[in-house]
Amino acid sequence: MHTLVIGDLHFIDKPCGMLKAQADAVIKICSDQVGNCGDVVFLGDLMMHRSPRPTVLLQIKEMLDTLTGMGLQVHILRGNHDSVTKADDGVTALSLFKNKNVEVHVDYYENHTKQWVFIPHYEDEERIKNFLSNAPDGYTVFGHFGYNGVLNSAGDADFNLSISDFKNPTILGHIHKEGRKGNVSVLGTPYTTNFGEAGKDCYYGILVDNKLSKVPCEYGPRHLLIDYDKVEDNIEWLNSGDYNLVRVNIGTLDDNMKDIAETTQKIKAPVVEVKYKPLLDDRDVFETDDRTVSSVLSDELLDHYINSSNTKINKEDLLEGLKLIHENKQGRNI
Repeated sequence: MHTLVIGDLHFIDKPCGMLKAQADAVIKICSDQVGNCGDVVFLGDLMMHRSPRPTVLLQIKEMLDTLTGMGLQVHILRGNHDSVTKADDGVTALSLFKNKNVEVHVDYYENHTKQWVFIPHYEDEERIKNFLSNAPDGYTVFGHFGYNGVLNSAGDADFNLSISDFKNPTILGHIHKEGRKGNVSVLGTPYTTNFGEAGKDCYYGILVDNKLSKVPCEYGPRHLLIDYDKVEDNIEWLNSGDYNLVRVNIGTLDDNMKDIAETTQKIKAPVVEVKYKPLLDDRDVFETDDRTVSSVLSDELLDHYINSSNTKINKEDLLEGLKLIHENKQGRNI
């Protein structure tokens, strides 16, 4: 039997309907592959928040019950969003779902029957390097972390691992955009999780004899961005899909709000929001120079500010604090 592999889910109960749409997407993916796959591996970050709301936990339980009811054996890797803290102690709410049909890997684990290695998220990068180097030869590694050159879900480069640190075929969660480099494969998320991911292609994976194939995923939430003047010509697209979240961009000079309201009301997607475009285009770049900027507050302005402040601290103490701040700045390049 083959193995189904699914990236970060980030279950969240806002906006209304989002949580069910996410769970339904996972169930549909598994339903499509249940005759082909006997196991499903989740690469971590099943939850959006470290302290999930009860509705999220209940939805995860219901989803897992459905998957195991299909006959699937479930393997869950602890992601950074699943961890209660950054203490690297392995404590996660996902442990609530552990049973004979659901394995929750909170720490390094080797499955010698299937020749798999699970490495959950650790803040300690050296610990991850050690686990990668000690993984048995020929085993497939499932991990939840990044490497140098990729960004996490927040758009940050939070790992400095080198591709050369990965000696085994490795499938990573934590990174939301699919890709492949060296021994590392990234599936990304099976659906979009924010407007920053609008328009990206989404996948899940099928593992056969330790070789991963990516399968395009058409299920689940989709974040869509569109300019206001293109809405009329794309109504059918905007209203299609299981659960679309639509953001309509309008220019700051658009003042006919009645027309805007009437047009956006034609969008029947579950979530619709209107947002002004930024004044600065994303392609514009601020050029910096060597000049410094300083601010000068006159005694009169300071006196007015302090006398107008809603605080119980007396005026003399505030002035003394400002004086200390000013003296501390002297001699430093700020």
